[in-house]
Amino acid sequence: MPHPTDPPDAPPSPDARRVRFDQLMTEADQHLQAGRFDAAVEHYAAAAQLARDGGALVELGTALHRASVGRDRGGVPEEAAWFARQALSVDQQVFGPVHPAVARDLHSLGVILARSGQPAEAVPHLRRSADISERFQSPRERVTTLLALGQALHRAGEPAEAAPVFSEAAELATQADQPQGRHAIRALLSLAGAQAAAGQLAGAHTTWTELTRRLAGRGTPPPVIASALAQAWQGLGTLALRARGDHQDAAWMFAFALWLAPTGHPVRRAAQEGLSACGLDPTVPREAGRYVVVAAPPEADRFDVASPTGGRFTLTRAAVPGPISVGRVLTLHLGADGLTVSAP
Repeated sequence: MPHPTDPPDAPPSPDARRVRFDQLMTEADQHLQAGRFDAAVEHYAAAAQLARDGGALVELGTALHRASVGRDRGGVPEEAAWFARQALSVDQQVFGPVHPAVARDLHSLGVILARSGQPAEAVPHLRRSADISERFQSPRERVTTLLALGQALHRAGEPAEAAPVFSEAAELATQADQPQGRHAIRALLSLAGAQAAAGQLAGAHTTWTELTRRLAGRGTPPPVIASALAQAWQGLGTLALRARGDHQDAAWMFAFALWLAPTGHPVRRAAQEGLSACGLDPTVPREAGRYVVVAAPPEADRFDVASPTGGRFTLTRAAVPGPISVGRVLTLHLGADGLTVSAP
């Protein structure tokens, strides 16, 4: 309650303003988490106005950035981009052109533009964000920005430029997290897709094959791993069918993808269509350690074997006694003495 001696419209004290700002931001975050995006943005905007009135530019930039997130999640990209640009302007005024807060705003603006059908316009913002993250040695932030940059380049019709961006993201994500980490797997899947779109078919084959090895395991994999494996097998099948016209190799890859893809996953339909185009329906070996010969060129001294959850490998003909033909099932075991191959 105002003191009798206070002027009638005295502005709130800095401490009171900060308390009210924190309250508005907390309430806004709660609305955002609950999916009440309009209410969240209203609170962020009120917090931003409070910060602006008090000359608190750091808090102003934060509130504007969060408002852009709210509008983006609420499906209003034009307003989301407006808030992101406002946050970028404020943060550059406060921190200069190179700062983590500026990288954050550039990333958000780039993602919003790319998702709203403006990938070419998103590219310079995402490049700059990635460069700032590198200068501040922020590998996780750089990985997510590189992934967004690669997607923007691919959507803008530049898959050859996107491929090295995804490759760097995959390398950084593997170092920062683990080989089977979410960002590393996403980067490799994106890399293979960009390589295929750019006509780098050998590179795409190598990347998808690396994924099958990296995700190899025993037994039924969890849904996330199964989905990634299914996408890798689907990619290998598509390459075998369309690039080499190898219906047998392709059919095995499509069969693996179909077996692994979770119910409702888009790969299932694509794999079924691929199998239909091949005119074959091979039976997938499900026992651990069992691999099937999927490609055996007549004049080559090497052949490829694969298991849906065990990966794809190239072996020499000398490693296996007897004739080698597509569809032959072998048992592979990697022990202390190296790889041993036997026919069940």
